[in-house]
Amino acid sequence: MNKQISIIYQTIDSFIPFPIYFLLRRFILTLVFTVVLYRLGQYLPYIGDGAYVEQMAEMDWVVLMHSVLTSLMHKLVYTILRPFGWNAWDSVSVSSSIAGALAIQVLFAIRRNPIFLIVNIFSGSFLVFIGEVENYAWVNLFLLSTFWAIERYLQGKAPLWPATVFFFLAALFHFLALFYLPAIFWVMVQRPNFKAYEFVAPFFLFLSLLMGILFCFASEGLDLDSGRLVPLFQIRRKGQFFTFFSWEHWKLLAYFHYNAAFMRFPIEWPLLFFLRKGIDTPFKYFLLYCSFIGLIWTTFWHPDLGPLDWDLFSQMSISLHVLLGILLYEYVHTQIKKCVMV
Repeated sequence: MNKQISIIYQTIDSFIPFPIYFLLRRFILTLVFTVVLYRLGQYLPYIGDGAYVEQMAEMDWVVLMHSVLTSLMHKLVYTILRPFGWNAWDSVSVSSSIAGALAIQVLFAIRRNPIFLIVNIFSGSFLVFIGEVENYAWVNLFLLSTFWAIERYLQGKAPLWPATVFFFLAALFHFLALFYLPAIFWVMVQRPNFKAYEFVAPFFLFLSLLMGILFCFASEGLDLDSGRLVPLFQIRRKGQFFTFFSWEHWKLLAYFHYNAAFMRFPIEWPLLFFLRKGIDTPFKYFLLYCSFIGLIWTTFWHPDLGPLDWDLFSQMSISLHVLLGILLYEYVHTQIKKCVMV
C-alpha cells in the first residue's frame, strides 16, 4: 500500500513542481482540518474568557499586550469574514481552528505514529484548537513548531535559529511562551556548533516587532506584577481567591490537571514515571524540562477566572503529551517486537 501511495505521489510530482505541490497539499489539509475543528467547536459549551476576546475582535485594531499577534490574527480573520455575514465570535473560532489545523500537521511532522497523534489530539490541552474563542491556540501552535525545530537541531539536522524564531513568534502570540526560556537556554549548550546570533537575532527581532506593534496599534490589558502569583499566606489584592497552601488552591489545580489530561484521565505523571527509562535523548530531556516548567508556573500562577482559566492552565500539558506520546509509542513498539521474537 505504501509503495502504491509513493507511486501516486511521484506521478503527481512529475506534473506539478514540488514547492507548488507541497503548498497545495498544506492548503487543502489546513482547509479540511479547519472546517472539522470549527464544526466540532460548535458543539462545545461556552468556556474560557470568550466574551472579552470577542469584544477585542470587534474593536478597531486594538491589541492585548500579552498576546499581540493573537489579537491581530483574530481581528484579521474577522475583517476577512465580516463582509460575508460572520460575527466576531465565530470568526475568532475560525482563527483558533486554523491554528489547530496547522498544529495537527506539526504533530504529524514530529512523529508519524497513531499512538503519538492520539495521545496529543485527544488530550484536554488540545481543546484550545477546537474552535475555542480565546487566545491560546496560536501560541501553542508555535510552541509545537519550536519542539519540532529543536529536535532537528539536537539531531544535527538543522541550525538552532528556526527554533528560536518559532519560540519568539510564540511569545508574540502570547507571553506565556517566555516561561520556557530556561529550557531554550539548556538546548543552546547541548551542541558545540551553537552560534550566539541564532538566539540574539531572533530575540532582538522579537523586541523590535513587539515595540513596533505597540507603537502602531492601541493596546490594553498588561498586568504582570507579583500580584499575578498565588499569595503564600495572605490575599493581597482584588481578584485573588486563595492562598498557596489552601485547599481551594490545590482543588482547583487538580481540576486543571483533570481537564488537560488525555480523555480526562489524569495519569500522565505516574505514566511518565513508569516510562522514565525511555527518556534517553536530548530532545526527550528537553521535553521533560518543559513539562516541569509547565507544572511549576501553573502551580504558582493565580487563576483570576477560577475554573474558567482551564484553557490557560492546560498549556502545561502540551510538552508533557508530546513526550508521553513518543515514550508510549516506543514502549508499545518494543513490547510488540519482544512478543514477535518469542
